[in-house]
Amino acid sequence: MIYIPYMKRLQFFLFLCISFSVFFYDSLFAEESMLSRYDLGSPENHLKLAPVLKEISGIAVTDDNRLFAHDDEKGTVYQLDMKSGKIIKRFSIFEKRWFGRELVMEDFEDIAVLGKRFYMVSSAGVIYEFREGNDGEKVEAVRHETFLNDLYDVEGLCYDPESDALLLACKEYPKEFSLQQLVLDKEKSKLKQKPVYSFSLESMSLDKTPRFLIDSKFLKKKSAKKKFKPSAIERHPQSGTFFVLAARGKLLVEIDPQGKIIDVARLPSKDHAQPEGLAFTADNEMLISNEGVGGNATLLKYSIRKQRSSLQ
Repeated sequence: MIYIPYMKRLQFFLFLCISFSVFFYDSLFAEESMLSRYDLGSPENHLKLAPVLKEISGIAVTDDNRLFAHDDEKGTVYQLDMKSGKIIKRFSIFEKRWFGRELVMEDFEDIAVLGKRFYMVSSAGVIYEFREGNDGEKVEAVRHETFLNDLYDVEGLCYDPESDALLLACKEYPKEFSLQQLVLDKEKSKLKQKPVYSFSLESMSLDKTPRFLIDSKFLKKKSAKKKFKPSAIERHPQSGTFFVLAARGKLLVEIDPQGKIIDVARLPSKDHAQPEGLAFTADNEMLISNEGVGGNATLLKYSIRKQRSSLQ
């Protein structure tokens, strides 16, 4: 009979317990996450968009299930046919200046819709509010300044009905630094977490403290050692959790309302050259738009899978 020392047996037993616990937890985790209910390897629709939308940035779906998108540098909004991807109409936004009207030209990153009001955000954290326009119309926009700037590199925008606020997802979280530090080493002047800020629609102001911070160190391991940089954020209509999309690393992350990471998945490169926009339909279908890299921009649709019955 082979004698195994007591400590060795105890260590082996603990190893088995921990391994089983991790396996069980991961399995349970995957079953309970909303993200796991989408088959990211099998999109239901894969549409090519018009050449004018090659630099499509954000997308949003209205309460009556209509799809809107915008490009990267002009304040032009497009309504798209969700089944074909064709442009139904387009309208632009302008601001009133002392010399008259001026079309808004910004580095726009995302769009959100709440009732009859539209919102677009720039990379510097400036929010533009406006109504829906008719085809070819120019509509006036109201500018809402925040304390954010280009160093935060705002990328995502969505509406959160629980807090009646717009959430702004940032690529960067700059530290307090001197001008000399910024010039010498810009990377060291940034924190590793990615902040999501809340813009109250009651006070029309941005909270100083981030709503939550996304742990990019954890996500870095999931993205082949590439840096995690959010490109879009959207609230899931059924679960109330937030999905955060990252073009760099091609990751899709599900986060609970407190900012805890629930699940992480990687998007197939063959379908997502540069994922930039994210939205959900009234039927919980997930839409992801991709900028055109060497071709047309694309729009992909994923339907939610039915949950298996506990009796099966």
